[in-house]
Amino acid sequence: MEDNTKTDNRAEATDKPASQERPYTPPPDNPGSPGQPSRLKSLARAREAQQAGAAQRIEAGDTSGEPSGERDTTPTAQGPESGGEEPQADDEQHADEPGDNDRPTTQASEGPTDPRTPGTDRQQAQDHKALPHRPGTEPTEISDDQTDGPRPAAETDNPDEASDDWERRISGEGLPDDNARVADLDEEALQRGVADRLKRVAARLDRSDQPKELAETVDRPDFQDPTEDPEYVPDRYGTPLERRDGTRTPLFDGEPTREQTEQGALGDCGIIATLGAVAEHHPEAIRDCVREGEDGNYQVRLHEAKYSIPNRRYDPTGRPIKLTVTPDLPVFDQRPDTPAFANSTSTGAAWAPILEKAVAGTDQTWNDERQDKATRIWNARGNPGAAPTGYVRLHQGSNERDRAELLTQLTGRPAKVVEFPTGYDNQGRSADRQLRDEIAGQLSGNKPVLVGTRKLNKNELVLPKKLVDSHVYEVTKVDDKGNIHLHNPWNRRHPEVMSIQEFKANTRPRYTTLE
Repeated sequence: MEDNTKTDNRAEATDKPASQERPYTPPPDNPGSPGQPSRLKSLARAREAQQAGAAQRIEAGDTSGEPSGERDTTPTAQGPESGGEEPQADDEQHADEPGDNDRPTTQASEGPTDPRTPGTDRQQAQDHKALPHRPGTEPTEISDDQTDGPRPAAETDNPDEASDDWERRISGEGLPDDNARVADLDEEALQRGVADRLKRVAARLDRSDQPKELAETVDRPDFQDPTEDPEYVPDRYGTPLERRDGTRTPLFDGEPTREQTEQGALGDCGIIATLGAVAEHHPEAIRDCVREGEDGNYQVRLHEAKYSIPNRRYDPTGRPIKLTVTPDLPVFDQRPDTPAFANSTSTGAAWAPILEKAVAGTDQTWNDERQDKATRIWNARGNPGAAPTGYVRLHQGSNERDRAELLTQLTGRPAKVVEFPTGYDNQGRSADRQLRDEIAGQLSGNKPVLVGTRKLNKNELVLPKKLVDSHVYEVTKVDDKGNIHLHNPWNRRHPEVMSIQEFKANTRPRYTTLE
């Protein structure tokens, strides 16, 4: 590559008038330094010189003059030398689309090597390095018998950049890794594109124009689902926390525990199970996130959570969600002293119904993008109109990622959804053994584990082991025999102890937990 570039420079020098002075000798090719072309121009110039040299060799029938850094292979894709079309650069908007950048683009292996590569040693080292891979998948090794194929665009010429390639692609930041295609871009246009991208990145990082916290008052969220049987729909908002003796149900009765959470007439088993799991493993998190104010309202402080695609988990953003929650709760006219949803009468503590109401009101802090997304999902499921809000939203049920988000909101720690293992691992453990060990390890580390049961099969009336179908449970224990213990958020009708095989056969193949 260096030889071709120098030949090109000498050819330009011969166009100058002869001089008595010492002939000008260009300094070593160092793109971007004073007096030298930019790296992009150097790449393009080197490529043109190589193509011209290759054409001359083809005309002379000589193929022995190939640069030593080139792989002695036959390309699977035809390059410009063979009459194929010159690869064109993608539009800037396509470079910002994760779906497009995720797909490896191909490039003919015959052509100039990167001028940054000083010799063949680095080329040989790259032949055996691992490709950057999507999190959660095994990296792909490049073997000798694969070197004659197209080079994946995900492979960078700088090994230090390879580990960050997926994160850069998924976020839409950074330049394409296909150096030949970058060289074909107009430099000025490329600089404009880079400047625009830097502005967008700076805008994301600069939160000065965003509120430092999300604050709302949660008074009376929607609670009457028009599609539900009226028998199970509360009649109105009431004050069930106020006792007949003039006192109020205390916010806490000792340390928060899972037994102080009890699902009511709302279909939010996942929310209640998550609240109970956090209370059991991290009672301090529950105490820290809710307090009673002198005005009779409750102050709830949650952690804003955002899903990280590269990390495949929910991470706290660092921005708090501060909610002022009024004490009014939905009730039935026949039982005005008992909350219709999360129960406080039997548990003796008010924190669970207050936090349930706060979670119902978090959609008041959503931006337009998230509200629109919720409506699109709602419509895709065959439902007309806008997505429900408040308690009605919770009544539609939750999925594993909803529960992971709530774990992060309550604890301020990353949370994830883990697929059940399949096959044997490198330690020779079966999938059953792996799952049992994983869950036991999470529980021993004070990390809640939540699972959902499967739907009923055709002609199946009930699930075994007293399990309720399409219901969420907290895993509370893996005993010495390897059996699984579950807690029902109803605070009653807990399932029977079951083997790991019975557990897997009747739950969805994934669980929610803290990182």
